[in-house]
Amino acid sequence: MFNGTIDKNGTKTEFDDIVCKNGLLQYNIDKTNGLLMKPGVDINLVGRDNEGNVVGGIMCNTFLMILYIDVLWVHESYRGQGLGYKLITEAENTAKELGCIYAHTSTNSYQSPDFYRRQGYEVYAINDWFPDNICTYLLRKKL
Repeated sequence: MFNGTIDKNGTKTEFDDIVCKNGLLQYNIDKTNGLLMKPGVDINLVGRDNEGNVVGGIMCNTFLMILYIDVLWVHESYRGQGLGYKLITEAENTAKELGCIYAHTSTNSYQSPDFYRRQGYEVYAINDWFPDNICTYLLRKKL
């Protein structure tokens, strides 16, 4: 039985450094014989307008030989002009060059499930337990 205390004032640094990096991450690396870290490259791309302003971007991680799209955003005034397509295509191509075989992501019903479907992603799970008929879609695509 645990005899210590639960500290309600733990810091983000303690959590990130001790729990995530040295705890869970190391455990997962060990349990996957290092595959968790392959290829282990972050893919972060931004789209800029002609004045150099950031008008969109995609932030991805690669692990277990897959591409995980964490964030994809395009400024409202640039939507429907192909920037999202270019960002996701460049990220997927980079991931393929690194040896990734799948891509996956999640999006909410009020965000962009149709955009991902148009890019060839398939919904493989839906969490519909949120209020106001909001759903989270889990999507995947073979690269």
